[in-house]
Amino acid sequence: MHGELGNVILAGVAHNNPNYDPGWKGFFAALVVIAGGALVVAGVIAGRTAWRSAERPRERGLWRALLATTGCFGVVGLSIIALGVWLF
Repeated sequence: MHGELGNVILAGVAHNNPNYDPGWKGFFAALVVIAGGALVVAGVIAGRTAWRSAERPRERGLWRALLATTGCFGVVGLSIIALGVWLF
């Protein structure tokens, strides 16, 4: 046994799950979920900021456009989050 490891299992490569797939899949899935969440938050912040900065006479006609824009950001962001959850 001089110069050999024998039947030693190294701690860095031992896993309880024999189907363990080491890789970047979980990291990129989490990154996609975070990006989708950031897009949803950006849409809400943009809609809220535009609503608060609107002048009083234009406030009534603006809510439909802001709701549509915020809704589009929300739908796209939620679909990106769903993709990230599916990847995970």
